[in-house]
Amino acid sequence: MASIKHQTRSDGSTRHQVLWRDPETRMQRSQSFDDPSAAEMLKNFLNANGQSFALASEAAADLRSTAPRVRDVVANHIAGITGIEPGTRFRYRRLLENHIDPCLGSIPVDRLRRSQVLSWFEGMSVADKTRKNIHALLSASLETAVAGRLVAENVAKGIRGPKSSVRTREPVFLSKEQVEVLADTIDPRYATLVRFFAASGLRYGEATALRRRDVRKHDDGRYVVHVTRAWKKIEKGYELSGPKSPKSRRTVALQRSLTPAVTEQLEGLRPDRLVFQNTKGDPLRHDLFRRVYWLPAMEALLGRDVEPVFDQAPTPHDLRHTHASWLIAAGVPLPVIQARLGHENITTTVGTYGHLAIGADASAADLLG
Repeated sequence: MASIKHQTRSDGSTRHQVLWRDPETRMQRSQSFDDPSAAEMLKNFLNANGQSFALASEAAADLRSTAPRVRDVVANHIAGITGIEPGTRFRYRRLLENHIDPCLGSIPVDRLRRSQVLSWFEGMSVADKTRKNIHALLSASLETAVAGRLVAENVAKGIRGPKSSVRTREPVFLSKEQVEVLADTIDPRYATLVRFFAASGLRYGEATALRRRDVRKHDDGRYVVHVTRAWKKIEKGYELSGPKSPKSRRTVALQRSLTPAVTEQLEGLRPDRLVFQNTKGDPLRHDLFRRVYWLPAMEALLGRDVEPVFDQAPTPHDLRHTHASWLIAAGVPLPVIQARLGHENITTTVGTYGHLAIGADASAADLLG
């Protein structure tokens, strides 16, 4: 531990000598001060940093800095972003709170070093995509700090994780028979919802935001769904807003075989009432549906004495993946699938489902002879 030795000079003044042992060389070192508070500060910094003078000096420089802390720079950047949904801003704040602030938040932004950012980045125990999103938020915040002349450079720029083609979780694609078994197993009040997800490919927040007037019967007997809004998670619950992107505003036709079930679901509903509700007539939140209805059905199906229905338990979102797989198996072109799913870019559709288009690939090979 560092200590202070007080010595009186011949002129009557006092010298305050800080003594410590260097952790690398194991040699004793010292530094003298006329100001006792400066000596006390060095002693405390040395004791807090393993007797390393270099680390103690860094800590002292951090303390002297008048620049805003990293947490404040990121928070101000989030507050200043325009053109985003409240739910997106809420998610950014959660990323700051849970992943950036604990490790980097207290560092003055002008004292943040690239080595610190790299160590933080490599130490995050999250999925690759989540880590990329968190780093992107920090880097964008530092770019704002550069523009505001708080720092000279963005020390997070250019830091990337290893590229990987491995998903953290592969989608589960169900057969039509598996969807029917699932619909027959779940609480009967939500059997139509299960079939509707698989038949429409709508996102959960889109399907549960549908009103009676958004579902209309076509002349040919099928129902047509007009997707114009979706539930979005915000800081204090949920709110209704537009769908995920401009191309998510779309019209989706349902197969005629689903008409009787949808007709029964719509029976007695006023035009502005939600098509899919909880048992009290309120919005059917994803966490409630998953916990109270979906997971018990999974437990029943996976725990059967006979052969399990699924090799891996699907999630509600896997019914959207399932819908896409059915379209691909039927030979529907990927651009049509893109429009039906409401993907903003065809690259999303190709990247997620392109590997399933085996039939199209085989047909292309056959054309070559």
